Amino acid sequence: MTNSVDIIAILSTTPTSVLCSAHQEVRAMHGAIAPLFKEIRIFGPAKTVKIEPGENAAIHRAVHNAKTGDVIVVDAGGDQSSGHFGELLATSCQHRGVAGLVIDGTVRDVEDIRALRFPVFCLGACPAQTTKSPGGEIDVAINCAGVSVRAGDYVAGDADGVAIIPRDLAQLVAERSIDVMRREEMIKKRLANGETTFEIFGIDADQ
Repeated sequence: MTNSVDIIAILSTTPTSVLCSAHQEVRAMHGAIAPLFKEIRIFGPAKTVKIEPGENAAIHRAVHNAKTGDVIVVDAGGDQSSGHFGELLATSCQHRGVAGLVIDGTVRDVEDIRALRFPVFCLGACPAQTTKSPGGEIDVAINCAGVSVRAGDYVAGDADGVAIIPRDLAQLVAERSIDVMRREEMIKKRLANGETTFEIFGIDADQ
């Protein structure tokens, strides 16, 4: 049986495409959610946040209460009218050991965040400021980019996008991910020996 250390080691280094192939309950956020810069990867338990368009006080509360290794996941309702997260929050996240941010909204101070190398997955950039009026929630069930996320679910992000792994399925997904990668290596060997994907996958020739 895979132990907890092995589970984290496997999930944190496995491509999101493999994780999604490992179990149907691993859900991929829609493709508009993209890394803010190249060659970044995130993994960790979700610290969930729900905000209203144009305000970000709850994000500040979430970062203040975050644990080392958490990924801040924000339900911004797809709002692209404000920069909900910027350089100061990214700096605060780094000092508190936050692993990254996923938001179905826009951010600002993009060049500064890139210079910090703080991992962000978002809908793009908008320079408009937000307010810090009371409102929003943390550690609640949210919907981010078409995917339900609960506090503590595992978040994985890479060049392909973001996948959410239900916490209670982590061990099963880790074990099945190993099987997926082994199967893909076998397929690569068959391709090298002259077979085609059409043959390997048994695709119906009449369609």
